[in-house]
Amino acid sequence: MIGNLLRAEYRKFTSTQVWFWMLLVCVALTSAFTAGQIGGTKYDDELQSNVRDVLLSATGGFTYIPLFVLGVLSVTTEYRYQTITPTVLATPSRWTIIFVKTIATALVGIVYALICLIVELAIALPWLATRHVHVDLPSQVGTLASAFVVLALFALVGLGAGALIKNQIVAVTVGVIFVAFLDHIVLIIPGVKHIYPYLLSGATNAITVSPHDDHTINGVTLLSVGGGIAVLVVWGLVMAVLGAGITMNRDIT
Repeated sequence: MIGNLLRAEYRKFTSTQVWFWMLLVCVALTSAFTAGQIGGTKYDDELQSNVRDVLLSATGGFTYIPLFVLGVLSVTTEYRYQTITPTVLATPSRWTIIFVKTIATALVGIVYALICLIVELAIALPWLATRHVHVDLPSQVGTLASAFVVLALFALVGLGAGALIKNQIVAVTVGVIFVAFLDHIVLIIPGVKHIYPYLLSGATNAITVSPHDDHTINGVTLLSVGGGIAVLVVWGLVMAVLGAGITMNRDIT
């Protein structure tokens, strides 16, 4: 049954061009930020010391935002175009629907994250070589893994937001504003700023910060890498569970 539902999710995903345009945005943001990181660094020795930042370009360029939007659309599009009705008729359990969508969205996030990293490396490695910058890829596996995890998990966070807020326009607008601006602003508010490590940007920084760098921002100590991953997972799953629980007692139309 789960296999059939996953195939159905795949057909829904590929039946429109949204997947292509979101992928194009991800690739464009990754390419632009990678080029900006390398081209914007004047001296080769400075660039050598910033290799890690170059390899985090996929996350530095807010590439996780279109992935978040993609996760939102995986749920809200069904409500907007009422394809949720045959979905629920075929699978009455809302928990099963959310479970399958979680798996499908996680797989999509993984594929998109891999593509972004491939694009990043395809641009960065030859360009860095022409700048006589040595990149020891085995020693940068952790850096690439950090970028991969952030990108993949933001698709899951988007799914949770979409499950909790059925209205597509509201979910996308509020979600993007929160991800891009609001939880960053929290960091500059005295007293409130201590919740920053448990917000999306705080968790992202915890995952991507170098082990050798200061883990304190404006007097707030970031979580460990594992803690940052857990925060993003909890954000996605808690919102998805709440969304499924609420819709179980709500008319889907």
